[in-house]
Amino acid sequence: MANTRTKTLDDHADWEFRREALVWQGTTPIAPNLFPLATDLRNWMLRNNLSGLSFLSTEDKQQSPTYTNPYLYDGSILSLAYAQIINDSSAFTKAKDEGEVDWNEIETRRIRLYAENVLYTARLCEAFIKQLLYCTTFDEGDYEKAALGTLLSKDCRPCRAAKKPPHRTSLLGSLAHRYRLCHSIDSCLEEHMRIVTRRRNLEAAHAGFVKFSVEQAPNARSRADSDLIAIGNDFIHMLAHLGDLETKMISELETRIRFAAKTVRLVVKKRPS
Repeated sequence: MANTRTKTLDDHADWEFRREALVWQGTTPIAPNLFPLATDLRNWMLRNNLSGLSFLSTEDKQQSPTYTNPYLYDGSILSLAYAQIINDSSAFTKAKDEGEVDWNEIETRRIRLYAENVLYTARLCEAFIKQLLYCTTFDEGDYEKAALGTLLSKDCRPCRAAKKPPHRTSLLGSLAHRYRLCHSIDSCLEEHMRIVTRRRNLEAAHAGFVKFSVEQAPNARSRADSDLIAIGNDFIHMLAHLGDLETKMISELETRIRFAAKTVRLVVKKRPS
């Protein structure tokens, strides 16, 4: 298993797993150092998982053996937080306005829930992709602080610095290329970039992006419902792609482990739905 990280100059770079792709017990690899977080969250959102979301807390890091992938911990806790946002959003859209209503408060809550959904879907995509990248020979400096847009598509700086023809690279596409999944991911880039665009517009506070309108407040819940469905659909689409990658990478790592030792399943807690 390679220990040297790979610098990429191509649209889709080749990569290898590094030692940190596995959980070790002494000198024996016992489990993949990643968890199917995207698959877990997607199943919960589609109500295919009624047992609750899996998560790992700071206390779990003290166990031995245990996962050492930092993005796994971050991603699992972000999933729990996002689940609460989804539940709050659902409650808001289904509530009935009766009697004396503070429309300013209703409209403010709509905007807050919209912002939380936009920000968390982007942050979750980042954490889930970085969990996978952490297991590979890609330079951690290329993705550690990268936003989602950079993980999906970025200018190849080494080629530009070397005055070679400019082109763009994709870390997510490179992960998928190994398993011949890059075509399906690249063909959906426009849909994935909607997640990026919403976040950029929100963080840049573009004029008119989120309109506060007391006149429209009586329709706030229906407007929130349509907005959040659009955000959720794009996110579930992305989670499907990431879930396919998780499955492929975990399967390959478990195959490698079988040649060295018996695979064991580490304990991951469940939070009831």
